Amino acid sequence: MDAASRTWPPPTPSPPPFSSRPLASPSPYRRRRRHSKKAKPPPPSTPPPTPTPQSADFSALPPELVHRALAAACASDVAAASGACRAWRDALRPLREAAALHAYGRRVKHGPVMGAAPARGGGVSGRHEAERQRALGLFRRAARLGSAAAMVDAGLMCWEEGRREEAVEYYRSASELGHPVGMCNLGVSYLEDDPPKTEEAIRWFFPSASAGNARAQYNLGLCLQNGKGIKRNQKEAQAKWYLRAAEGGNIRAMYNISLCYNFGEGLAHDPVHAKRWLQLAADCGHKKALYECGIKLCAAGDKVKSLTYLELATRRGETAAAHMRDVILESLSVVNAQRALSDADKWKPRALHPRR
Repeated sequence: MDAASRTWPPPTPSPPPFSSRPLASPSPYRRRRRHSKKAKPPPPSTPPPTPTPQSADFSALPPELVHRALAAACASDVAAASGACRAWRDALRPLREAAALHAYGRRVKHGPVMGAAPARGGGVSGRHEAERQRALGLFRRAARLGSAAAMVDAGLMCWEEGRREEAVEYYRSASELGHPVGMCNLGVSYLEDDPPKTEEAIRWFFPSASAGNARAQYNLGLCLQNGKGIKRNQKEAQAKWYLRAAEGGNIRAMYNISLCYNFGEGLAHDPVHAKRWLQLAADCGHKKALYECGIKLCAAGDKVKSLTYLELATRRGETAAAHMRDVILESLSVVNAQRALSDADKWKPRALHPRR
């Protein structure tokens, strides 16, 4: 083979034309690339806005439906809904007027004249009765305009005056509009019938209790515990409805829950929780809780505070507390006895804000 056709060693390649980079010898080390950055992922695409359907135009709702839907709402909710659109403002005008009448009626009912002591001799002053009838008239006017809260207050006043049939009609009207207090009061009126209509009472207690009314929760738990109008279910009564009512501020439910924790009925035995609920019920003025707290304080050696609790229980009608109170009163000095009775005179029940 001649020298022209020999291919070994290979010829040195010539640089490409117009290239200014010199050829470098191959290096055993790999050159690191500078300023290398990862490619950023593309930004997520924003979906196009969904067009609002024509059915979301709430101004097209019938005025009667808007009025009924907010009949059991508070005045602030009615005022807020009135600002949604012109149609709602026009539909809710009667409810706004009813809310003003109802608020004025409550001021008349709880004003200084109604809160004053009755006239000497046990009679009720003429001015007191006139203000009461004036408040009832305002409640009736507001009820005719559709206010469920005014229906409840009108029913309460009629019930106090002995017109129970009229009161039940007001309660029923408020209940049909979904007012929790109206449903609870209607259930109580069925329980107080002769004979009691327990099944009808349960029918109204349950939605009222589900809506958060503490009194209805307590009454529903009582019916479940005793099997009145419903199948007896002690665990549900105590672990569910009594506890909810106690947490909502119902004093009787607080005392019942303390018994449940103390004896382990429906709830696990827990002396700490039992003591806490018993003390809270006593602080709120429950007469049996005051009596039991007085007994416990006497056993613990605090006779002065025990006498205060037993005196308060006696004043509230707990007959069993009177004998124990007299025994402790004789065992204390005059100074300590006067201090305990003075504390009872100054005592005020704990103010709670129960759910309505």
